[in-house]
Amino acid sequence: MQDFTWDPQQYTVYADRRARPFHDLTARVRATDPKLVVDLGCGPGNMTRTLAERWPGARVRGLDSSADMVATAQQSAAGSGAPSNLEFAQVDAQRWSPEPEVDVLVSNAMLQWIPDHRRLVADWLEALRPGAWFAVQVPGNFAAPSHATIAELSRRPEYAHVLEGVTDRESVYTTDEYLETLVTAGFEPDVWETTYSQTLSGENPVYDWVRGAALRPSLQRLEAADRRDGTNLLDQYVEEYRRIMREAYPRFSTPDGVFLTDYPFRRIFVVGVKKGLAPSI
Repeated sequence: MQDFTWDPQQYTVYADRRARPFHDLTARVRATDPKLVVDLGCGPGNMTRTLAERWPGARVRGLDSSADMVATAQQSAAGSGAPSNLEFAQVDAQRWSPEPEVDVLVSNAMLQWIPDHRRLVADWLEALRPGAWFAVQVPGNFAAPSHATIAELSRRPEYAHVLEGVTDRESVYTTDEYLETLVTAGFEPDVWETTYSQTLSGENPVYDWVRGAALRPSLQRLEAADRRDGTNLLDQYVEEYRRIMREAYPRFSTPDGVFLTDYPFRRIFVVGVKKGLAPSI
């Protein structure tokens, strides 16, 4: 039986494609000389490192709720060649608030796990000082087959008793709602959405992509149920999900005989800078 706890190695599969939205997000942050940069939901820290390299004069702090992710990030930060201005800590985002000196707050593909996070974001925006930057990216793919199937399977009689409420953890708002949140908090808004049409390779590439994040809570629940009850729900679920994905996202062959799958992925980007005069240092 596989272990479906949060796995930093699995999360970095397709690392280049997962990194692209982060780079597109932070490219719109025009802070020139920040003193404290926070990456909330930093995962294994590979993207946080790019912030430390971009702003070598800043303290760059990566925060994540997963002890395994933080341990991986700290180990990487302790290696040779790592920026000296980089630090990591374990934090529950729902109990966290920005310190007064935060100049840049980044959160990449994390807020979708927090229901009703618009209220939480409003609190963060209020706490940030004038001149501070806020930059968030969330997946907007929950109507796509890869994500809709997770909700559908959770309602099947054979899985419902184990997966009840599991899909309630994912929530995103419209671009208009995010824009309104920024404007109400006194930010100059920059909100947009992008659909990346990306090709994936392998026998079950969509499953391999989704099990690194969106599918993981379901897999964890099923694994725990199998261990507790001696059932085989996990293998049954995985096989059924893979079959549905192969039908929903058929492979095609390139001229050199390589099989690829087109997997469109929509992302929502929310960037803003707080209006008013920044305090003098």
